[in-house]
Amino acid sequence: MEWPEALRRARDAHPDVRVVDDDALAAHVEACRRRGARVEHAAELFVAWAAGRGDGAALRHLERISAPDIAAAARRLDRAPAFQDEVHQALRVLLFTADRGRTRIHDYGGRGPLRGWIGVAALRVALNLRRGAQPVRDDLLAELVSDEADPELRHLKTVYRAEFRAALEEALVALPERQRVLLRLAYVDGLKLVRLARLYQVHETTAARWVSAAAAQVADDARQRLTSRLRMSASSLDSVARMVLSNLDVSIARILRG
Repeated sequence: MEWPEALRRARDAHPDVRVVDDDALAAHVEACRRRGARVEHAAELFVAWAAGRGDGAALRHLERISAPDIAAAARRLDRAPAFQDEVHQALRVLLFTADRGRTRIHDYGGRGPLRGWIGVAALRVALNLRRGAQPVRDDLLAELVSDEADPELRHLKTVYRAEFRAALEEALVALPERQRVLLRLAYVDGLKLVRLARLYQVHETTAARWVSAAAAQVADDARQRLTSRLRMSASSLDSVARMVLSNLDVSIARILRG
């Protein structure tokens, strides 16, 4: 089968994938063909190219066909469902976050099955996440205190440093995995809202609302844990709330980063 016929069949097989730049597609396919792309992978090449340009239908199709391979790669290192979800989300960032107008999914060249290519990428992501896993350190906790500008709050964080850390850690652990991943993407990886919105295929305001809601849930949970643990009076509740909210994004980022 020749390439034009293979691409026609690929487009017919995915009518919900809308290609708005035929010239760009043709140029991409030609570049891949010169590097050894095989015509039997034309449909996968087409879907990967469209997904890299943000086509929703192509992204959903890619999610469906690659999910088992991503999960399998994650399970080789850790069978916990939470780790599998973390690998999946990190792979999304790697493959679909644009760098100078190009996404990594466009590196797929059609020389072999797309599922296999994604599976290898997922394993690399899982290995990097596992190597980067470290416990929270005492020097990190010291930074959380020393960076506080308000004298009263700095005093509270100094006196209750261990309790403050524990409350934040427990609140983050209690957070649903999806929300914890959102906070990691926003506060640790530094993804802009527009990129978060693209990853989850939602409006930018929706992504902003998700991140704000997740942070607010952490703050409320940590405040309740601190109040209960320290058995503080009602008159002290305002100070506890201010302590938790002070530099909350920085505190969350440093604890998630470990």
